[in-house]
Amino acid sequence: MPRKDLNENGPRAAATGPEDLPTPEEIEEELETIYGDEEEERPDMTRLDQARHSTVKKILIGLIVFFGVLAAISWLGFFFFSPTDDKFSGRGVELVIDGPAEITSGSSVAYRIRYRNGERVPLGTSSLEVRLPKDFTVLGTEPHSEKNVWQIGSLPPGKEGEIILQGVFLSPLGRELDMQAILTYRPADFNSEFQKVATRTVLIDDSVFEVEVKGPTKVLPGDKVAFDYVYRNTSDNSFIDLRLRPVFPEGFIPDEESLPEDDKGWVIELLDAQAENQVTVSGTFAADVSGALEIGAELGLLDENEEFMLQEGAGLTVDVLEGELVTALILNGKDEDQTINFGDTLRYAVTYRNTGNVSLGNVRLAVVFETVPETPPIIMWNDLKDGTEGVRDGNRIIWEKKQVRQLERIEEDDEGVIEFSVPIIAEPLPDQKIVEYEVSCHVEAFIESADGDIIERTTLTKPIVAKIGSDTSVAATVRYFDDNGLPIGSGPLPPKAGQATTYRVHWDIGNSLHELTDLKMSARLPSNVTWTGASNIDAGDLQFDAAAEKLIWTLNWLPLSITGLRLEFDLALTPTDDQVGKIPTLIDATIFEATDKVTGSGILLSVPPLTTSLDDDPLASGKGRVER
Repeated sequence: MPRKDLNENGPRAAATGPEDLPTPEEIEEELETIYGDEEEERPDMTRLDQARHSTVKKILIGLIVFFGVLAAISWLGFFFFSPTDDKFSGRGVELVIDGPAEITSGSSVAYRIRYRNGERVPLGTSSLEVRLPKDFTVLGTEPHSEKNVWQIGSLPPGKEGEIILQGVFLSPLGRELDMQAILTYRPADFNSEFQKVATRTVLIDDSVFEVEVKGPTKVLPGDKVAFDYVYRNTSDNSFIDLRLRPVFPEGFIPDEESLPEDDKGWVIELLDAQAENQVTVSGTFAADVSGALEIGAELGLLDENEEFMLQEGAGLTVDVLEGELVTALILNGKDEDQTINFGDTLRYAVTYRNTGNVSLGNVRLAVVFETVPETPPIIMWNDLKDGTEGVRDGNRIIWEKKQVRQLERIEEDDEGVIEFSVPIIAEPLPDQKIVEYEVSCHVEAFIESADGDIIERTTLTKPIVAKIGSDTSVAATVRYFDDNGLPIGSGPLPPKAGQATTYRVHWDIGNSLHELTDLKMSARLPSNVTWTGASNIDAGDLQFDAAAEKLIWTLNWLPLSITGLRLEFDLALTPTDDQVGKIPTLIDATIFEATDKVTGSGILLSVPPLTTSLDDDPLASGKGRVER
């Protein structure tokens, strides 16, 4: 806006009289000239309008101010709290475990746990805790502590200290163990506690115990041999409750009286420092074994779960020479332990062969049985079948030259076989306390002479143990009417082509001797038979596998408190035209599988397919042929 120069017409002279004073009109005109706007820019002062401001501009300005304040606070915090020579960082607190990393089990060992305050501020209320593996036994500490916790108290800057820990590791060879130290403290001017942790990993790579097996290194099958198990403690510590276990090769038959009471081995109640002792085992090698075999020993102890922890082992290699007469025992076609069932017939074969280069005279063969329980008898001797008519003497069957002529003289490379069979009882004995049943059998061969020279040598075969499995039974039936004559099925009876008839199927499991695990009962359905989905189940789970077209009933466990289980389910049959006049199959063969918890063996039973003949339903029997 142009402004008028107040001095444009020169300086105004001072008024000297009334005639020189400006009039009001002149004053207003002069003011308008100086301050007035152009007409089109003059605001209307007769009304108020709200001023318009930019919202985005306000937000941007606010954010700039906020982040500016935040940055300032961050920088202030950095400069205020950043570590200096007089501030606590935690990096200067030191904790170290010094000691061997490879350990000899059973030997004394010491560890030093060192701590130091390398900070420039004192540490208050400090304590040190040491966590040890269960395999470590503390013999002493310095300073003393009851529960491996030491109250250190205040630690001024630069102050250090140590804990000395002495003890013994008793752990299996090859095991790695961790020991841990935890220093808990509170720095000056802090309300929170801090921790420093140190860990030491150790490996058990040796033992203070020694084991040695002493005995003959060359033997003949049937010869009585003895092996000494020598064990030593080479440390200055005494140990209690150790175990020494024998390890026998296949084909070694130890004498029963020289064995430990259980498979955990002989109990060594006390083994003093630097002490030595031994155990002797006697026995024979079976007639059918030869070659290099190892007699072993293991020394260890039991953990809290009664599991054996090996400390030291040793072995002796024995060369078993091939004997003149090799005999073998076979049960049901196999020369190994097996599981049998009540009512089974045991089919045995005794084979013999002269593998030497001499003639063997007056050979006597005997099969020796041992049973659990011993009485009453579980072998049905009255039904023994033996074509060679061996002589039974209690639990022994004996063959000599009178029964088998070849036994009078067995020449080089001559061989023969004796076969016999005998059944066992059909069901468990009435005494419910008897849970385990087994039949053990071995061959005993006696040789009187070799090439006319009297040698009187006896050889044995390794026993074959046959454990009797649980008395499990299964059944599968199908009905249209129940026992009261009421229909539990539906649809036409006899069945008609193109129309659905529903039947009720029963699956039953019986068991009372051993617990069973992993039970499964299954059967395949024909293409024109469907499961309606209806079922009544005592326990377990029933599923239909569409891909395999199978019904499957599964149970995890069957305890002895449950002697019977039943599953009921409905099947719908829609006969086809080509089945007219025939008896269709409702369900294929039913297969039962389970594991006997006592014998550890599997159980496999089966039931034949079920048809519409309904043999188990008196009211519906004979009404199974399809009509048009």
